[in-house]
Amino acid sequence: MAEAIDYSFDAAAVLLSGHTPPRPLSKLDLEEIFEAYDEYLVLGEHSGNALARLVSSVRPSPMNSAASSALKHASLRGFLKLSERARRQALDMLQAGLSSVQIDVAPLFTGIGTRVPIDPAERQAMKATSMTAGVLAGGPKAKESTVLPLSHFARVYDHKRAFPYDDIPKLIRSLPTYRDRAYYGFLAASGCRDHEGSQILFDDVDVKAGTVSLVDPASRKNHESYLYLSPRQRERLCWKGRTTQTTLLIEPFASMFFEALEGYMKHEYVPHGLHRFVFQYLAKGFEGQPFFLSLASSRRETFHSAVRRAAIEAVVSGPHSLRHSYGTYLVNYFPRTNGQYGLPLAIVQQLMGHADIKSTKKYAQLDEDLRILELEHANAMVFNGENPKSILELKLQALNAEVERVKAALREQAALFEQAA
Repeated sequence: MAEAIDYSFDAAAVLLSGHTPPRPLSKLDLEEIFEAYDEYLVLGEHSGNALARLVSSVRPSPMNSAASSALKHASLRGFLKLSERARRQALDMLQAGLSSVQIDVAPLFTGIGTRVPIDPAERQAMKATSMTAGVLAGGPKAKESTVLPLSHFARVYDHKRAFPYDDIPKLIRSLPTYRDRAYYGFLAASGCRDHEGSQILFDDVDVKAGTVSLVDPASRKNHESYLYLSPRQRERLCWKGRTTQTTLLIEPFASMFFEALEGYMKHEYVPHGLHRFVFQYLAKGFEGQPFFLSLASSRRETFHSAVRRAAIEAVVSGPHSLRHSYGTYLVNYFPRTNGQYGLPLAIVQQLMGHADIKSTKKYAQLDEDLRILELEHANAMVFNGENPKSILELKLQALNAEVERVKAALREQAALFEQAA
């Protein structure tokens, strides 16, 4: 524990350096600090995580094995769980009037002390290897949420699975109906799964606040909209373990969603009073039926037709590519109040409804990609007898190239506006 505390102090100093006036450490900062702890312990200055490298430059990494890092994380998790238990007890005493000490109502780390569903494959493995799990009716149903996951088990992620971020507005504008523009605008803005977006009710949408909640149908089984469905139709309602209703709608797609939603309600929506599903069929003979009952293949065809109309050259897999784009944006590029970019993985995990943070980690490849670029460049320079560029020089080069690309795109956009005028 002493090593973890020393690391956290040094990481906080590195993270907050350069801020004038100095600002207090936030929970998001702590999330980021401890997300980098495993990389610091195992890889040190060779890590793909920038914070882990910087801390290693002032407090040299012990260069532990993966097994040693796992043991240290186990003791740290135990300490955090005890701290969370103490916080809850102190909060209970405060609410009962037995204490006057002010206690934060939220846990220190997102997900600590919560339980998440066990996926079927993992449940089968537990039943096969554990006598206790084998005698439970239906097998174990939930497990404790992982806090401070280890990073060296992350899978290599192909970023080509993400829809090109800059082309998303063009895709939305190329869709044929207000409903489709609202639907795919919502998928892009929220990063939700296809079935989550198609099942939202008007109860979940607050236009004035600009928010949308994603609610598990099992939590409101007797809602009038579900009772309207036939038993077979109700079976098609699905959920994949999302544990939070909260969504973070990112711009400009959030505005595009609400704008298209207004057009959909004015020109296409059938006000029948039978159910409160937002998205419904428009096809003749099926008007008003819930859209989630439509075939996935039909929705994919609408999506790919819009891609072709928009002349988007990238090869995209389908609507799920919008979710990959959302995750990549949040992890690597989302602007934060402290001037940095990218949200902590634990926050993104909650927003995307991942049961396991390893599913979220696949999006965090920016620094690792630059590390690979540095090695390739160094190898080429050594072969040619030149001095290789540092990672900072390569980052600057990459960012300058991106700035020039954006400037060229803005010039092209301005020229199109002038022609239209």
